[in-house]
Amino acid sequence: MRRIQREERDLLRKLYGTESLANHLRSAATFLRKDQDNEARVLAEELVRLCGQIEGIGRALDTMTRVTRAANASLVVDRGYFTPVFLRRAVDDARRNIDFLIYRNLQFTNVDLLESMEYAAKRGVRIRILALSSRADDSVLEQASMVLPWPQADAKTLRRQLAESEERIRGIVAGWSEPARAKFEYRGYSVAPNVHFVRVDGVLRQGFIGTFSAAQPARLEDRPYLEVSAAGEPGVTLSRHFDQLWERSAARN
Repeated sequence: MRRIQREERDLLRKLYGTESLANHLRSAATFLRKDQDNEARVLAEELVRLCGQIEGIGRALDTMTRVTRAANASLVVDRGYFTPVFLRRAVDDARRNIDFLIYRNLQFTNVDLLESMEYAAKRGVRIRILALSSRADDSVLEQASMVLPWPQADAKTLRRQLAESEERIRGIVAGWSEPARAKFEYRGYSVAPNVHFVRVDGVLRQGFIGTFSAAQPARLEDRPYLEVSAAGEPGVTLSRHFDQLWERSAARN
């Protein structure tokens, strides 16, 4: 890996011509320093200064390469997606903001999880939850019932679960302090569910895919997920899905 990274940096320098130019200027400076003429010596020092600037550009290119690689880095975690431990860790890890794009809101009625969200909100974390709305059309809930991981529910049962959970979340959050409530927002979307993820600051963890529930691992603990930077793909595209759906859902809550 280090060899590959070194080769990438060398290629960048060659493409921009910085390494060759610096070498030529340094050779010229060495030659001019041998001259007894003061102007030649002054010119030599100027060339050395230019070499330093060029080498600085080279270091900047190295940094750009590292930043680009970090933005595109991804990690596959083979188990544990959206378990209670996963959710609690995500909330505890958040320093600025945390966004959830989910199907069903049952897990978010957990008192301990909501308490951890309250603590996060009190320390300044902005919390946003996007879940399937209990007011969605029957056709949307029917499709959702085929997508939902365990426990499965038909459209009628799902609507009841969503409505009861929405009410419970509202009731618990209403008891928070005003500053904490100001950092929390919940919205329901009314389109067929697809992507499912949590975005914690600049990191996005994505697991479920909106196809059929039978395709998902049966046990919660066995569900894998992908962890990517929100600054690179596919994090940028997934984040855009959240942002657009958030705006579309604004008028419904």
